[in-house]
Amino acid sequence: MRLPRSADQVHIYMIRSQLSTYQSLLRQMQPLAMETPHESTDMALQLFHIICVPSCYAYFHMLLEQAGLWGLVQLHHYNWDFIYLDRGVLSLELPNLYECLYLQNNTSGLPAVAQSLRLLQMLCGKPTVMLSFGSYSTQLVQLLQALGSVPEPSTAADFGAWIIIDRDRDYASSLLTPAIYAGLLLEVFQLRAGEILIDNAQNKIESQKLKLLQGKIPGVTPKGKTSVIRLNSACDEIYGDIRYKHFAQASSLVHAQVKALGLELQKLNDLQLEEMHDYVARKLPKLTELKAKVLLHLSASEIVIQMLGNYRRLQALEEDILNNVSRKRLLTEIDELLTTDGQRYNTLRLFCLMHLCVGVVPEELQSFARNYCNLFGHRNLGVFQQLAQAGLLPMLLSDRKTSTKLLANLPLPKFQQTEFQANANRLKLLTSSEDAAEANAASNPQLVLSKSCPSFVFNGMYIPLAAQLCSIMLNTNNAEQLANKLAMIEGLQLSVAGQAYTPKSYASQFKAATTIVPSDVFPLRQRNLFVFVIGGANYAEIAACDFVAKLSGAQITVASDSILAGSDLIAAAFNN
Repeated sequence: MRLPRSADQVHIYMIRSQLSTYQSLLRQMQPLAMETPHESTDMALQLFHIICVPSCYAYFHMLLEQAGLWGLVQLHHYNWDFIYLDRGVLSLELPNLYECLYLQNNTSGLPAVAQSLRLLQMLCGKPTVMLSFGSYSTQLVQLLQALGSVPEPSTAADFGAWIIIDRDRDYASSLLTPAIYAGLLLEVFQLRAGEILIDNAQNKIESQKLKLLQGKIPGVTPKGKTSVIRLNSACDEIYGDIRYKHFAQASSLVHAQVKALGLELQKLNDLQLEEMHDYVARKLPKLTELKAKVLLHLSASEIVIQMLGNYRRLQALEEDILNNVSRKRLLTEIDELLTTDGQRYNTLRLFCLMHLCVGVVPEELQSFARNYCNLFGHRNLGVFQQLAQAGLLPMLLSDRKTSTKLLANLPLPKFQQTEFQANANRLKLLTSSEDAAEANAASNPQLVLSKSCPSFVFNGMYIPLAAQLCSIMLNTNNAEQLANKLAMIEGLQLSVAGQAYTPKSYASQFKAATTIVPSDVFPLRQRNLFVFVIGGANYAEIAACDFVAKLSGAQITVASDSILAGSDLIAAAFNN
């Protein structure tokens, strides 16, 4: 393929900072080196420009020179800021950051994220305290400090605290199937910059299914009607009403809206001529617009119901995995879903959830990998190594000298908890645990009255980590109380006035202080929180944080490099 060229035109290409994309573009531009004379030495007057988002790495210049395009093509970088997707939802729209950090161990994208966060600090003010959880979160806080202090705003900071979390600290929130409307939309449809494409013929579930189970004629690609839903409550009042509701409730509300609109439009038959003119001029355009939105959501919900026909069985299986119920049966059910449902990503996702919650031994992984590759092809064997790199699976070994087959038939004893189980029990994330309901009610008395908690996003099975940390930060009255709740969690770090502490060390300075120490930042004076998830947030944790905010009378803004579903995390392993 050759790029079009005109002598009097300047060509500008904007690409993501990905090596494969950049090399592909250079290969297409190489013939230009033979055709275009190198007359101008002024880089500003070059005919070809490449803008790399968000960064232009040093080796990009080296590759440009090796391709013989130095002096002909000028490189630029553009680090855009947070994009407003919806009320309380911000995104940098950098979908390859998870892949770079967790699959490739490539941290070159972090400085660009730090620059965006620093600009946010310049606009909104520096928070009183920052809580980070995970190695990349700690690095991000260090980068923010290395960039220097920001100018002091004339008004108080918009956020009292920032919470920065690594995606791998709470994989469960992504791997579990959400129960809310917005979350299930993302499970089925592709999201791009806050918009989903509704296609009757093609979606995420259809595209990952084994071709044999798709029921399509080979070589024939059906063409369906496509439409777009913008996931913004200000632009779509229907979405704003149902976005964080349970899917069954949201679907019922959409059907009720359809009936109500039908009755409203029937009133036209009973109107007089003058009344009809006024109705058509004033009300009918709004009703027509509302009807179009309602029908879009009706179509989307029907496709979701069709694609997730085994939803109840899936929810029951996930709950058993969280509670480590009958390990052998869990493995049998996952294998059965692999052969009957044939979903390339979601079946792997269930197996990753099982490893995260209860641990998977090498023999179990080898058996599953063998069945998976027999079904989808042995070219996918490397995917298991990629998932192991991300911490979603153990390493795939060729043989094992010590037999551990006995573990396949027994649940892990309580003293052999996985890291996820230990942290989930300490933070009371598993609502099915014995004292979780009592602990949540004690920390938030209003939960007793509302008969609900943030776990509603997963049908009452699990509270997203981000929501629980927000609840702890908002309900903590002093440093000692925070230390009692978080001291046992490894990797948590507080940053106060540029100093790094663990929750325990921060509290200890107030107990027997021999010198003057700064006053305790708890309870937070400013009850607005900013949550940033490194590696992609999901709508389940966004909805859970929104619930905590409403319950506490606070405001919580959730931001990330992208908004991803669980299948998107698994799909990233297939790109390498």
